Amino acid sequence: MPPCINATLAPGSSHGATQHLVPQRGACPPRRRAPCAGGAPRDPRALSPPLPAMEAEAAHASALLRGLAGLRAERALLDVTLLAGTGEEFGAHRAVLAAASGYFRAMFAGGLREARASRVRLHGVEPDCLALLLDFAYTGRLGALSGEPQLAERLLRAADLLQFPAVKAACGAWLAARLEPCAALDLQDFGETFACAPLAEAARRCVLRHAADPDGELGAQLERVPLARLVSYLREDALRVPKEEAAFALALRWVRAEPGSRAGLLPQLLAHVRLPFVRRFALLAQVEGEPLVARSAACLRLVAEARLFQAGRLDRHERAPCARLRPRPSTGLAELLVVLGGCDRDCDELVTVDGFNPRTGHWRYLAEFPEHLGGGYSAVALGNDVYVTGGSDGSRLYDCVWRYNSSVNEWTEVSPMLKAREYHSSAVLDGLLYIVAADSTERYDHTLDSWEVLQPMLYPMDDCSTTTYRGKLYATGSLAGKESLVMQCYDPGSDLWSLVNCGPLPPWSFAPKAVTLGGLMFFIRDDSAEVDVYNPAKNQWDKIPPMLQVHVGGSLAVLGGKLYVSGGYDNTFELSAMVETYDPESRKWSVAGQLPEPIFWHSSVSIFRQFMPETLEEGEGKQLLEDPFAPNPPRQDLQELR
Repeated sequence: MPPCINATLAPGSSHGATQHLVPQRGACPPRRRAPCAGGAPRDPRALSPPLPAMEAEAAHASALLRGLAGLRAERALLDVTLLAGTGEEFGAHRAVLAAASGYFRAMFAGGLREARASRVRLHGVEPDCLALLLDFAYTGRLGALSGEPQLAERLLRAADLLQFPAVKAACGAWLAARLEPCAALDLQDFGETFACAPLAEAARRCVLRHAADPDGELGAQLERVPLARLVSYLREDALRVPKEEAAFALALRWVRAEPGSRAGLLPQLLAHVRLPFVRRFALLAQVEGEPLVARSAACLRLVAEARLFQAGRLDRHERAPCARLRPRPSTGLAELLVVLGGCDRDCDELVTVDGFNPRTGHWRYLAEFPEHLGGGYSAVALGNDVYVTGGSDGSRLYDCVWRYNSSVNEWTEVSPMLKAREYHSSAVLDGLLYIVAADSTERYDHTLDSWEVLQPMLYPMDDCSTTTYRGKLYATGSLAGKESLVMQCYDPGSDLWSLVNCGPLPPWSFAPKAVTLGGLMFFIRDDSAEVDVYNPAKNQWDKIPPMLQVHVGGSLAVLGGKLYVSGGYDNTFELSAMVETYDPESRKWSVAGQLPEPIFWHSSVSIFRQFMPETLEEGEGKQLLEDPFAPNPPRQDLQELR
């Protein structure tokens, strides 16, 4: 056996330092280990069992924080002293500060000169705030703010400066939970200044809840806000006013605070007051009778618009959606989709009338139609009332006209048409009800409860749909006895019909349903999900994305600047209860809800109706406070009561 290797310590080495073995001259080479049975060298680590994998221990982080806090309390291993703005000193560890704050990480790990300084002054940071932030860095906990809003505000400033986002958020939440109306304006500014969005939003909601209180301290403060800030409140749906007159009073109070410089700004404010929903006597006495309004031509134009709207002479659907023509939820007015009549799965003709509130997604039963509707009738909204004309029971044509008065939820019969008819079309133009049939046209004035005969269509049409645009009536349908479809236009000023040269019509099998929205005419087919659009101003045809399904025998209405298509048979020939809506802004269809039951050949219109108000609760979003528009019981339960 060869001799063992002799080794000595290398020169200059010692037993306290790393030892290097130096082989002696003539020594034998190191002995090789015998190979293992498999032929591969044996790994010494294979002789020991592997250590079990260790999951992260939850208690370790807490123990580490306690240990770091203990070191700080003992002033052990401190490597930096922080000086508050007034000079008070606080010892800390650079590593802890850099890990807890982006500000200190940039300072100590970013190559700044403070990285080597033993003392760092933090200008503008008060000692009590710095103490709380250091406690948070070492413990992850924030001490009680002792009910002092000023401390919370100062701490939020310091947390924003030193980049402690969790502390900043906690201070914002603390202030938001203790909001008082008198401090809401200042805290909204404060939250916006320091990019604390939750606090700014909570303060804004508080202002909206209390801005219209004439006796509150906030009202006096609002007299001093800039124009843009007041406009931002007036344009909000969530501005809580019992009646829209309160919004007008808020705008007027701001102008009267400095009439010399602000009188000319009243039109900008009044454009965001929803004058169409000011009660009629208040519109006359409080708004139109106000000298500041009477002296402004722009204000008087807004008043005139409101009067036209209230008289039913302004088509809110023809123009682009406008917040001024939408009631605030707090006033208790809601725009409803009213669905009436139609047939169920058994082809039984219905007399039910249901109202759908898109804001809440709830249906409510309205007053039933007082008589058997039959078929071939037409329904249209005039103002906030619904008119149902004509129809047939299969053997006799009807000339009767029924009016649904939404203010009292009641049907009454008004003067009959001059001619009994079925399968006609109706439309409202300039506050007057028009009836269009193959061989005749007549017009109803609800203020006089009287009818008058108009010129018939230039070319009689067996089946047509009507809509309006810029003071004229448009009828689209198939020529009598022919398959070709045309569009005709009626001018009330001349009492004449004319053929519209709109180019080739889409390949419709029969007259589509038609409505006008935002200056465009939309045509819904019965046998296809395709939707055609006609722009009268440009004389151009276009398409929008198709509906989610076919609605054979469905119904079409406009509500809240959107199209609503409901019921009818779907692509699989199943009777559907789907209500889908099209948003022109997003150019997308979506499901808005379901009818109370699947129906077809029904009618739908939209009206405004008074209910209990909606409001914004403290710290919450929109919430319906009224039970009158809660979901209905099943239809069969109600049938048992009838």
